[in-house]
Amino acid sequence: MGNVRFSFLYLLCLGFCLGSVSALQANADLPDSSLLEEFERAQAIAIPPKPDGAKPSTDSEGDTPLIWENCAERESVDFRDACFGMLAIQRAERDLRGAIEACEAIGEAQLLAECVGDVAGLHTRIDRSAAEGLCPTIQKRRWHDQCWFNIALAWSQHDFVYARDTCSKAGMWTDFCRHDVNGEIAQVDSGDALAWCKREEGTALQRKTCFHGLGKYLGRTNPSAAVGLCGRVPDHNALYPENCFHGVGWAVAEKQSVSASRSFCMALSAYRDSCMMGVSAHAKRLDKAESYRLCADVQRTDLRGRCEAFAQRD
Repeated sequence: MGNVRFSFLYLLCLGFCLGSVSALQANADLPDSSLLEEFERAQAIAIPPKPDGAKPSTDSEGDTPLIWENCAERESVDFRDACFGMLAIQRAERDLRGAIEACEAIGEAQLLAECVGDVAGLHTRIDRSAAEGLCPTIQKRRWHDQCWFNIALAWSQHDFVYARDTCSKAGMWTDFCRHDVNGEIAQVDSGDALAWCKREEGTALQRKTCFHGLGKYLGRTNPSAAVGLCGRVPDHNALYPENCFHGVGWAVAEKQSVSASRSFCMALSAYRDSCMMGVSAHAKRLDKAESYRLCADVQRTDLRGRCEAFAQRD
C-alpha cells in the first residue's frame, strides 16, 4: 500500500509541477471557441481529451508523513507554490479546511484556482456537497469548469448518473468530460457505457467522441475486450466505429512500443486504419515526425490525408 501511496503522490506532484509551468505562461483563460475549433479541425476522428481531471486515490492516506509541511521555507517561489499545491492534495481527503488553506498560500492566481479544483475532485467521495461548494468559489473559468470535471471523474465508476449529469456543469470541458467519464464507466460496465452512446444524444461531436471514449478507456485495461466492444458499435454512421477503434489504437500506444502497437492494429480487419490513426495521434505527443511516418500504414486515402494533416498540425 505504501508503494501505491507514493506512486499516487508522485504522479500528482509531477502533474502539478507541469501544470505550474503552463499556468505561469498563461495570461488569460482559454475561451470556449478555441476548444470547439480544435475539435472541428479533427474532422472524421475526434481529438482525444487533453485534461484528465483529478482522480481520487485508490488507497487511504494512512499514516503517510506530511512531507510537504515546510513549504513556506522554500526559497524558489515556483517550488513554494508547487509545494503548497502538493500539501493541499495530501490533505484533501481528511482535512478540507487545511487543504484549502494550503491552496490559498499559493501566490500565482492560476495555480491557486487549479489547486482548489484538484481538492474538490479528491474530496468529493468524502463529502459530495462540500466539494460541490468549492467550484463556485473559483473565479478563473478554466479551473472553475475543470473543478466540475474533476468531481464528475471521481464518481465515474461509482455513480454513473451523477457523474454524467455533473459533466453538464463542466462548461468548456463538457465534451471532454463526457468522453472521459463514459470511458471510465466502460472499464467497469461496458454494456452500460455502450448503451449510453447508442442513444446518440447531443451534438454530432459529442456522439462520435462518446464512442471514441469507449475504445480509449477500455483499451487501456483490456485491449481485446475493447476491440470486441468496438465491434458492437452501430455502423450506420461510419464515424462511430472509426472513432472507437481510433481510441483503441491510442490506448494500445500508451502501453506498448510503436512496433507492437502497429502489429496490434494490423491484425484488425475493417478498422485497422482507424486504429493506426490512433497510434499516430498518440505518437505526436512524443515525436511529430514519427507520427507522420505512421500515417503511411493507413490505407484509405481520405483517412491517410487526415492522419497526415493532424500529424503536421502545430
